[in-house]
Amino acid sequence: MTEYKFTNNAVTTLSADIGGGDTSLVVASGTGALFPSVSTGDGTGFYILVEEGSTKEWMLVDDRSGDTFSGITRGDTNSFNAGATIKLALNAIVLTNFMQKGVYREYAGSPDGVLVASYAGEEVLDTTNSVWYKHISSTTWKLMNGA
Repeated sequence: MTEYKFTNNAVTTLSADIGGGDTSLVVASGTGALFPSVSTGDGTGFYILVEEGSTKEWMLVDDRSGDTFSGITRGDTNSFNAGATIKLALNAIVLTNFMQKGVYREYAGSPDGVLVASYAGEEVLDTTNSVWYKHISSTTWKLMNGA
């Protein structure tokens, strides 16, 4: 399960062509900083929409170093030319994982390493310590407040 990161107004262009199987890309010089900081293995990522003419593709980025996005999970196998538009955007996958207001589970103590999530991205209230946890994967939970 990915914890999705966001920034406002993150829009740029592709600095070099990418092929349909590429899992990294480079954006226009100095514009990578407009996008969230994420690193491979930290459980975070962000979605970009790459557009060129009528061709569009969603990509999940799990590593950004400067202007280089890597660890990309592709939604399709399109090729794009330098100058294609890249923007950070919400999509159905991200919105499906948001907790609906008033829908959560309570657990006495930390669920980390113990509790299996009912659904991806579930949030649980630790009633013993009055803190929230968010499901990451399997029985791994991340403390959301207080740390």
